[in-house]
Amino acid sequence: MSRKKCKSCGFVKFYFVVIFISSIVVRFFKDYSAAISFFLMVGIPILLLRKTPEELGYKNFLKGLKWGVGTSLLILPVYALLCSNFGEINTHFESFLSIILFYFTVAVAEETFFRGYLYSEIENEPLFGPISKANFVSSFLFAIAHVLIYYNPIMFKVFFPSLVMGYIYERSKSIGAPIIFHWLSDIIYQFVRC
Repeated sequence: MSRKKCKSCGFVKFYFVVIFISSIVVRFFKDYSAAISFFLMVGIPILLLRKTPEELGYKNFLKGLKWGVGTSLLILPVYALLCSNFGEINTHFESFLSIILFYFTVAVAEETFFRGYLYSEIENEPLFGPISKANFVSSFLFAIAHVLIYYNPIMFKVFFPSLVMGYIYERSKSIGAPIIFHWLSDIIYQFVRC
């Protein structure tokens, strides 16, 4: 009996390399984790795999801006109002500017890797309702990565916002939309913990 080789599964080895290194970096080199993760998540697709920015979704910036900001304005205020721990601020950061820059770096890195690279490597087809196979699988891998990197099973909760990020990526055809939503979500989460 022969096994059918998955044509779009080459991304798996890079996924596990990134997750393994990131989990070590977050644990032992926390101050450098954003920079190292950025280098891995953006560097592997661009430098090793020779993906162009366009192949990673860096196009249709105006449409991406509209989808990212619009979705953020619809979802994030509701999220903030539903959470009861409003005002819990992480004092690890020295200033609001540090928070903004840190989470922008995180959003660009994670969205480039998970939406720009992984999503594009998965054979896509409708799965259920507005959720596609590539969106579901990349969101599942995104959630598992957060569980493994932060050593916390509760971090699987990022699966649901990831589905939103995948959906707006598909609709806008721009990595800008999920980057904006991800960035603003992380900033809001910094102040409103659910």
